[in-house]
Amino acid sequence: MDQADEQRIVQALTMRAQGGDADAARILFNEKSKRVRPVHFHECETLDELKHEFERYMGMPDITRAESEHAAKAFDRLFKLITTRDEQQKRLRGDLAAVAGLVYIPLADVTQWEVLAEQSQRELKEFARN
Repeated sequence: MDQADEQRIVQALTMRAQGGDADAARILFNEKSKRVRPVHFHECETLDELKHEFERYMGMPDITRAESEHAAKAFDRLFKLITTRDEQQKRLRGDLAAVAGLVYIPLADVTQWEVLAEQSQRELKEFARN
């Protein structure tokens, strides 16, 4: 069934319902309650964007029960994902800041310091000459 057939059937049911056919009215009501308009929450990057989009969707005047339940589930899922992602990024930034000031000091035997110092001086002189 394509879009034109569906519109024709809905139009016929609407006319029958307006004429007093209770069965046609119930069928239209049930079909309308099953339809869910798409939510675009997945495009939100921050919690503020998600909140704004959720409020806009839930504030539509003709929202159905199925749509509100669908929106609530999508909001909950994405809220958890965004919150977890933000916590991980914050933890990673904290870890990076904690190790950023560390200096790498090679460990050497005390008896080898003189040999290592002489070697370092030779390498430094060779580097300076080149």
